[in-house]
Amino acid sequence: MELDDFRRQWQAPPAHPTDSFTTEQTLRAMLASSTSTNPLFRLRKNATKELSWVVMAFILSGFNALIFGRHEVNLQRFAVCVMLLLVVVGVIVYRRLQVLKEMETQTDNLYSFLKTRISRFRRLMRLHDYVGVVSISMLVFIVLVVRSEDVLEYLNPAQAAWQWHWAIGLGVSGVFVAVVYASYAMGKKEHQRRYGRHLDQLEAALRELEAPE
Repeated sequence: MELDDFRRQWQAPPAHPTDSFTTEQTLRAMLASSTSTNPLFRLRKNATKELSWVVMAFILSGFNALIFGRHEVNLQRFAVCVMLLLVVVGVIVYRRLQVLKEMETQTDNLYSFLKTRISRFRRLMRLHDYVGVVSISMLVFIVLVVRSEDVLEYLNPAQAAWQWHWAIGLGVSGVFVAVVYASYAMGKKEHQRRYGRHLDQLEAALRELEAPE
């Protein structure tokens, strides 16, 4: 009887902790690989490419201010504002790269470590979206300030068709709001394509890791 009991115990399926250990080992192996199956690899590739675009746009803006706008003070100011906004965006993208570098450093508590970093990465994505909306709004505001005399003259009630001018102004404002909203929605969609789907894959793997517990 004791031999039969031992045989049944030996043939029994492994318990959940073994399944959890195997899943964690598989996740660690995936995160350590340098292939396209590794979500961190694709995230880092997209973030590096985006940072290079920001740097290129910054250089072009500076070139524009020094060459084409060297005799136009307003154009130089506009280019400087664009460069400042690009610096903010560049810092956000660079910070995302730092978070990815932290995620590549595996720790004992892999689940909590990755979960907090993924949450931080998503916050940086949302901040990037908000900065985009604020940037467009600030650029339009700067243009209005620079052209304030022309705008005030156009909306002056002394004008013969001032009511028509105000209607056009309100229409342009509505178009501006629509453009800002469309830019925000398109930015979120693009971020989902570049980063969100890979983060979703990581979170799905973490849910599988958590399930046996």
